[in-house]
This record gives sequence, structure tokens and C-alpha cells, in this order.
Amino acid sequence: MRYMMKRIFYIFAIFLSGVLTACIEDGFDTRPSAQPSFSVDELDMGVQFTENPSPTAMLMVYNRNSKQINLSSVRLRDGALFRINVDGQSGRDFADVEIRPNDSIYVFVECTLPPTPTAEPIEMSDWIDVVTNGVTRSVAVKALAQNVVRHRDETVSGSAVWSAEMPHVIFDTLRVAPGATLTLRAGTSLLFHDKAALKVEGTLIAEGAADAPVRMRGDRTGNVVADISYDVMSNQWHGVIFARGSVANRLSHTEIVNTTDGVLLDSLVDLRLENCRIHNSGSTLIAARGGSKILSLGSELSNAASALLIAEGGDFQFHRSTLANWYLFKWPDMAIVEFLDTEKTHAEFVNSIIYGRDTPVGNYSETPETADVWFKRVCFDVEGKDDARFIGCLWETDPLLDFDLKEYTFDYLPLPDSPVLTAADPALDHPELPAADRHGRERGAVLGAYAPAPPAAD
Repeated sequence: MRYMMKRIFYIFAIFLSGVLTACIEDGFDTRPSAQPSFSVDELDMGVQFTENPSPTAMLMVYNRNSKQINLSSVRLRDGALFRINVDGQSGRDFADVEIRPNDSIYVFVECTLPPTPTAEPIEMSDWIDVVTNGVTRSVAVKALAQNVVRHRDETVSGSAVWSAEMPHVIFDTLRVAPGATLTLRAGTSLLFHDKAALKVEGTLIAEGAADAPVRMRGDRTGNVVADISYDVMSNQWHGVIFARGSVANRLSHTEIVNTTDGVLLDSLVDLRLENCRIHNSGSTLIAARGGSKILSLGSELSNAASALLIAEGGDFQFHRSTLANWYLFKWPDMAIVEFLDTEKTHAEFVNSIIYGRDTPVGNYSETPETADVWFKRVCFDVEGKDDARFIGCLWETDPLLDFDLKEYTFDYLPLPDSPVLTAADPALDHPELPAADRHGRERGAVLGAYAPAPPAAD
């Protein structure tokens, strides 16, 4: 019996070995036509700051043949600026890299680019050469080398003017001292490193234009993973803090995006936003404490994990503004606009749009008849009706603005069939409202911050 069991086990082992051998194809396809394919023909790493190690880009190499193939050589043609990692190994030149049938390997690419002689970006490139069965196939690798001005734990004293000649990368906290003024010329970019912030104790003036906005954002470039850009990610830098008593702050055609804490106004701060875009905060977008003043003319406030505006006493006027919250990463935990002290608040929302996830207005319904808070010609996508403080509003009305959660695009321009295209009452406009929007298009009678995009050419 024991002999019989051993014999059965031996026969079964031989059978299993044969099955496994049949399932595993050890042969190599050595025909010149048996070639790998690549995820891209050209690996574009985008803009990279000189002297900084780049984020990692990824190239996939596929074997779509029925047998194994052997990459006899994988190498960088030059190797002076770019680095590669092939299937988990770092180096410049690799030999005999095998890929099983219908399988793939990763090639990771990084670079550190040298300073360039000009302020304009300069393209730098190399090639990844892959030799298989005597045939060489190549993938171009390129990046734009951009010189930058670096600021580390810097304080602006007196008057300073920053130009758009090169981007400014901010480490730690950039501080504008009491009594000092920092002026940002049209086209200036402030790129904030992780956990960096801008603290304004004096005055900030941003002189952006429709064709040359001032930009404040994180310093990460390229993609987080696959084709998802860092442009859609919040929590990249702390944000902007206007300290108590900071006055005469004026931002025109300015973008503040992808922050952790948004824009904070401590008490008694004066801020004017003209054709600005404040977008994508990991908490509140704008929080204004007691006695602060905000005048928003033609500006967009959009996408935050909490409220777009928290007003804790003060004077707040929003004319032709779009407040839209379709934050990607969680359901907002507060209303779009939150009032924390209506008895000490004057607020006006005129010819504007307030809509998105959650309630449009919070902490206001208790004293609507006595509060000095007004909504005039405002589009809401919720049920409601006019009263003493809501005047001529559009209720249960989808403004039909252009955004796509699946594609991570948030333009918030009115679509061609939007009900807000002719809904504004120009007689209610602020006397200093710019005639053109942030993109340079005439406003007409459109509610919100933007005129519609021109029709696409045939």
C-alpha cells in the first residue's frame, strides 16, 4: 500500500511538472520583427526648475508577443542630464532585460537640469535607446529647463517690486513686514514649496492682467500619477495670511490655488479682489475675522473642503462673482457661505452665483429680517423664495457652468444654454466693476464672474 501511494505521488508530480512546464514558455522570440512597444513615443517631463531634482516620470515597455523577448540593451544615449531606473535597477546602461509574453516593465526617468543663460525656458533632451533582436528603437525624453529665483525664510521690508522675468520659488514663509509693500508685476509667478506660506503684515499689491495674470500656487510640476496633474491637487502649500491691520491690499487678475488653508484675513484687514480666482483649498477658501473688509469684483471663489467664505463680522461685497463648490476629494463640511456674527456684518451679493455641494448660505436664517445681509439677483440651485433680503433671485436654477468632475476641469464659464447669460441687472453693479472679465471678455448682462467662451470655430 505504501509503495502504491509513493508511485501515485510520483506520477502526480510528473504530471504537475508537465502542466507547469506547458504553462511557462521559456523560449525567446528572436525574430527582428519581435519588438517591444512603448506607452509613449516621447516622454515630456514638462517644466523643471534648474538645479532641482525632478519628480519621477514613467515609461512602460510592453511585450505584446506570444514568447519572451530579450532587450539586449536599454541605455540613455547621452546620460548627462537624465537618469533612468529599469525594472527596479538604477543606472545608465542595462543589458539582457527580459520581458515575459504579454507582460511589461517600468522605466522611471528623472533629471537635474543645469542653470541656463536666459530667463526663458530652454528645452533639454536625451534618448532612451532599446535594442531588441538587433533592432534599435528609441524614445525621446525632454524637459524645459526654467531658471527660478529662490526665497528662503525672507522678509520684505520697505517697498519691493517683483517682476515676471523668472518664477519665484518660496521656501518657509515669505513675510511682508508692517509698513512694507510688496508689488507683483503682471505675469509674476510665486511658487510655494510644501508647507510654505505668504504672510502679509503690511500691504500686497498684485498687478495682473488678462493676458499676464499673477499666479500663486505650489511648486510641484508634472503629474501625481499617470495623467493626473498636480494642478488638481489641494494641500500643496499653506496659503496667504493677511495679519491684523494689513490694509490697502489690492489683487487684480490674480490666481491663488491649491492651498491647505486658503486665504485668512485676521481682524481689521482690507482686501480688494478684482477679476481674481481663488481655487481649491483643503479647508476653508477665505476666512475673514472681525472688522475685515472684502470687495470682490468679477472674481471666482471655488472648490474647498469647507466653506468658500466664512465671514465673522465686517464688510463684504461680492459683485459679479461666482462662488461654486464642487470640491473633488470630500463633501464640504460647511455651507458655501457661512456667517458667524450677522449682528456685526454688512454683506452684499449682487449679480452673482452661489451654488454647488451643500447649503448655499449658513448661520443666517435665524435673523433674516434684521441682518444687514443682502442677496440681489443671485442664482441659487436650491429651493427658496424672495423676501426682504433676497431680491430678484433665481431659485432652483442650475446656472449650467462648465466643469467636469471626471476630467478634473473647473472652468466655471457659463455654457451656451445657461440661464444666467442675460439675468444680471447692470443697474445694480458696483461703479468700479471692470467692463471685461478675467479672460478679457466683455461681461454684458451675465450673472457671475465670467462671460461665456466664444463659439468654437468650424
